Order: sequence, then structure tokens, then C-alpha cells
Amino acid sequence: MLSNNEKLLQSDMFRGLSDDAARRLVSLGRRRICVSGEEILAQGEPGVHVVYVASGVVRLTRTESSGRDADIRVCEPGDFIAEYVISLGGSYAHDACAGALSELVFFEAAALRVLADECPQFQRNLLKISARHLLEAFDGIAGDRLHTAAQRVANFLLHHCPDAALQATIHLPYKKQILAGKLGLGPEALSRAFAALARCGVDVKGRTVRIENVMLLRQVC
Repeated sequence: MLSNNEKLLQSDMFRGLSDDAARRLVSLGRRRICVSGEEILAQGEPGVHVVYVASGVVRLTRTESSGRDADIRVCEPGDFIAEYVISLGGSYAHDACAGALSELVFFEAAALRVLADECPQFQRNLLKISARHLLEAFDGIAGDRLHTAAQRVANFLLHHCPDAALQATIHLPYKKQILAGKLGLGPEALSRAFAALARCGVDVKGRTVRIENVMLLRQVC
């Protein structure tokens, strides 16, 4: 039951809501399990749902008229997807597909729009979610322009290292294709970045990464 999902109830969407408003919001959610590769939203289709990621990972991609596509965001547990359709209406601005077995909660945008009109706190919550997504987009743009592919990968690995560790072994939280999209890289660029970091003692076998010298890896950044 959604009423037992503590992470959802503690998310930004529910923050500060009255008990009545929170119960009403819970009643609007519909749980769904998606397998890896399953389509969740399609670019250009009417924006009828907002999606909460309870577990797993979801890839958001944008497709050009030429048919080329690019990852624009990797959503993880606690993230909301397509909340912009509540305010803007219209169609989805991207595709979304499950990158792993994922538990999702679907909310009808029209019902959320009614709740937002009646509940100022819910309006503020939606604004906070959208503002956070905007700032994350700014960080992504800055990372693309300021850091090389090797630096982006190094920063990701260091973020997952234990504090004060001199050496570390990391299990990548998702497949390399998804990691590449998260870091704004193509799969080939990710492979080249790992190869470049091998000189710093980074050894990659499947999804296991062994870092022989954390301090040396920090110098890459």
C-alpha cells in the first residue's frame, strides 16, 4: 500500500501537507512494476501522468527529428518524472524507460492539478521539485562544459568512495550504458575514460571497479 511507503510520504511532494491533503494525494497514486527496457512515457504523447520512482532506475531520453537520441537524465529512487505537465499541460518532452526492474507510482496529472489549485502548500512543493530539477540541469551543463569525460567518471567514482579511504572497490549501481547517460557521455566515451583512468590505478571488470590509489585519482579532478 502507498500509505506504507515512508520514502514517498517523506518526499518533497508531501512535505508540509495536512493529513487530509496527504491522504488525498496517496489515494491518487497507482503502483506499477516495470521491467528493464519497458517504456514508461513516450515523447510527444499527451502528458497525463506524473511518475514517482520508488525503486530501480529510469532513463529519460530526448529524440531529434533525425532519429538520434540522447540521455538527458537518469532518475533514481525518490525522483519525480514529468511534474511539469501539471502546470504546463501539453505533451511529454522526453521518453522514459526502465533501466532496471523498477517500482513506480503513477499520479494522474489532471487530479494533481485540481489538488494544486486547492492547496497552496502542494503548489509550493511542486515548485520546489521543479526548481531542484532546474538546478540539477545547470550542474549537468556546467559539468559538460568544464570537465573532461575522464574527470566526470573520476568524480563519480570518488563520490562513491568511503571517506578517508586510500583504496576502494566499488560496484557500479547500474549498467555502464546507464552510467554513460548519467554522466552525459556516449558508451564509447565512457570506455575511453575508463581506459584513461587505468593509468591512475582504476581497474574495471564488469560492474566492479577497483581503485588502487584514491589520492592519485583525486588529482585527475
